[in-house]
Amino acid sequence: MKLSKRILCGLLTTALAVSTFTACSQPGTSSGSTGGNSSSADSQTGGNTDSDSDSGSDDQQGGSENNGGGTAEAPSNGTVLEWLGYYDLNVQDKEVVDKFNDKGYTVNYNATTSTEYFTKLAALIASSDSPDLVSYEWMCFPHGMSKNLYTALDDYMDFDSPTWSGIKDTIDTFNYGGKHYYIPYQLRSGVVLLYNATAVDNAGIDDPFELYQDGDWDWDAWKEVMTEWCNQGEDYYGILPTGFVAMPFIVSTGTPLIKVDGANKEIINNMKEANVQRTQDFLQDLAKRGMVAPEYMAPEQVFVDGKIMFAEFGLDWGYSSAQGAMEEDDIRFVPIPKDPNSDTYYSNTDTFGYLVPAGAKNVKASIEYMTICRENEIDPDRIATAKSEATAETLYFPKCPECKETNDDKTTPTCSHCGADRRVNNNHVAMSEELYDLAMELKNPESEEFEFLFDDCFGFTQELTNLLQVGDSEGQGCILGGPFKAGESYTTLRDQYFGTVESYIQPYRDALKAQ
Repeated sequence: MKLSKRILCGLLTTALAVSTFTACSQPGTSSGSTGGNSSSADSQTGGNTDSDSDSGSDDQQGGSENNGGGTAEAPSNGTVLEWLGYYDLNVQDKEVVDKFNDKGYTVNYNATTSTEYFTKLAALIASSDSPDLVSYEWMCFPHGMSKNLYTALDDYMDFDSPTWSGIKDTIDTFNYGGKHYYIPYQLRSGVVLLYNATAVDNAGIDDPFELYQDGDWDWDAWKEVMTEWCNQGEDYYGILPTGFVAMPFIVSTGTPLIKVDGANKEIINNMKEANVQRTQDFLQDLAKRGMVAPEYMAPEQVFVDGKIMFAEFGLDWGYSSAQGAMEEDDIRFVPIPKDPNSDTYYSNTDTFGYLVPAGAKNVKASIEYMTICRENEIDPDRIATAKSEATAETLYFPKCPECKETNDDKTTPTCSHCGADRRVNNNHVAMSEELYDLAMELKNPESEEFEFLFDDCFGFTQELTNLLQVGDSEGQGCILGGPFKAGESYTTLRDQYFGTVESYIQPYRDALKAQ
């Protein structure tokens, strides 16, 4: 194994790092779709929210530590849903809005920007002008909840109903002080490892996807195939450098870096846990062996020169971008490899859904909208349609260019009304059925293969996120990425910054205990 490469820190800007780890800001209503914008650069990371508004008091929130019995009538002030967001549901989520309209409701769009999202919400609540619905962002939990920005929905919703029971366990992971403010309607895959299967095959290296299928995909197998890849030359690298890489590997041990246990009113900092230390030591070794590329690249660029084996990206946007840029090659993905010391395949995950702000006047409309989203997500016909479209070699735009009639079947080449050729959607990237099935398993809240864990480490302040993700202006002091990107000692980072991290977390512990 070559050891002579310089270990360079591929420092990302704060904005780039933020865009990598944030929760998806766009609606995800196409059940089974792999073409969403998960972890997009437009995602909200949470602005400064200094409001200590008490608009979310127990009287307004339903008031009891409930189990989602759904026995109370939700407040309503009519048929208009006031939506605060940085995209228009009427455009971005038209399918759901159409069904919402059929039930007699309309959506009024109140625009904000990603950077103003939390501050504007807090201001509206403080002025008794709350919107009815906002999207989930990672800093909603626990940051937004600690600021009393949301309405508990336990009294108005039945989580044991056929609509919600399949995702109830996920809902419970966001329990905050015995109540449920965030009701995710879908699981989204976390990051995966993309690679060029064509290049791997040409190099005579075992295909990682086949290793996964055979049950042999763990940290050791990952390191072994990267070693073989890097041995092709000094300018070959195993993986891109990002400060995000460490977190999903830490999760794979079954020990998240920071865990918010809202039911027991505890926030647990695992920086000193053995599994975290072991993970960071493993990743530091990869850096010391010269396996980490010196610079970050976008997914559409990473495999072009054929020198980098893996890149860690969000599945939906990462795969389509990488495969779209390499049309002649076979781009594949695998989950973050299993911890060889664990009997369970723990996988990082993400979610999406909505919250009802404190003081919202039309909670009933909000719950109706959320319910339609969940019903779409589990609709068997929509699931089948999504698979047929995702795996189709060619897709067509719905509207006929000749007669202007709309055909929702995007896989047929001719118009069913006039027979004209339909316009090809050249942005479509087909996925093999095997990859598609894996993509869906990584989004299945009832998966028997993966146990999904969500690390809450980015749910606090932007300052803590920067410390974990980016470090200082020189790229030093990055708690998560330092060992992997620059070969820094995690022990040193842990000892130096543990107290600082605790100082960021403690106010949230106090707020949670006070619930």
